[in-house]
Amino acid sequence: MRFRPYGNTGIQTSEIGMGGMRFENPDQIEEMAQVVLHAFDKGVNYFDTAPFYCKDKSENIFGVAISEMKKSGKPFYISTKTGVSRGEEVRPQFERSLERLGVDAVDFYHVWCLVRPEQLPERKLNGVLDEFRKLKEEGLVRHICVSTHLGDDQVATMLDQAEGLFEGMLIGLNAINFNFRLKGVRAAAQRGMGVATMNTLGGGMLADHAQHYRYLMREGDESILEPALRFNLSVPEVSVALVGFRNKRDVDTAFEAYEKVELLSDAEMRDFKTGVVESSEDFCTQCNYCRDCPVEIPIVRFMEAYNGNLLDDSQPQSVLNKLRYHWGIPEVEAALAACTECRQCENVCTQHLPILKRFETLRQMERESKAQKAKHT
Repeated sequence: MRFRPYGNTGIQTSEIGMGGMRFENPDQIEEMAQVVLHAFDKGVNYFDTAPFYCKDKSENIFGVAISEMKKSGKPFYISTKTGVSRGEEVRPQFERSLERLGVDAVDFYHVWCLVRPEQLPERKLNGVLDEFRKLKEEGLVRHICVSTHLGDDQVATMLDQAEGLFEGMLIGLNAINFNFRLKGVRAAAQRGMGVATMNTLGGGMLADHAQHYRYLMREGDESILEPALRFNLSVPEVSVALVGFRNKRDVDTAFEAYEKVELLSDAEMRDFKTGVVESSEDFCTQCNYCRDCPVEIPIVRFMEAYNGNLLDDSQPQSVLNKLRYHWGIPEVEAALAACTECRQCENVCTQHLPILKRFETLRQMERESKAQKAKHT
């Protein structure tokens, strides 16, 4: 295992970290703790979890594993989060996480799930950041971090609003969304922050549709995991790339891929990015040129979710779930109500995508989903 500095913290994190939201049998606490220990034995020292992951069992699973990891004497680092919006809610959730994890302090505690630009100012106003500071002053949190789904220049603005509080950032980055995220990754690194990347496999999209994404692979690659890891780890600002392990077999598979990874040179990275864009055809590459919508519709988020429909149009609910849970857009119709059909987005789209037509398809998905639910109630 190779290690990288986590920003200016002085901590060296393993290049591969473990994401704790994909355990295949979360009710089997002891069994799943063995998955964590297997990753630890392979050299992983960064472990990411959160309340509510895996039927709200993920922190408990890590807690069992941590009790064993402590006996090894080897360093490891625990990351968890809170998405509460009011200061008085921070400590109760933190103390619950601390108890379940069985640690004296959390190494990386994240202000969680910032998906809209206004969320950090709201939480700041409501005292959330002040409570984080208190936890750090008491030695209960070692490093205050942020977890976000914002993109492009929104990340830099968000970090400036935090006034230097954050020492690290967790952000989704992968081989198919880099147009929307690399600026944010670099903004964090320029501020001396560590960067952990989630969604290395595109939230499962790369693995579930590996045949479509074969163009990412090099000769000799045996699985889509190899180009996925190769891309993330070739971004020098990345401290640790998270992979979600369901079981021990997933750990072994990931490490077989990792051991063969050769980082891309600058020229190869440029060629890789060009190849992704040229191979995307009808897929939104998230260049975000459509960001200046006159009525502030987050167009790129709708188009990213619609990519899933292009891969498999038999699962419309998964597209709606992506909008709801990943992008914080619970109602398509409501979110698109302000659209004037001015077509500015289509005029600037580098791929000439039929954005308004896709909006209507998403609206229809939502109508049909609601009709189905009404039929069964």
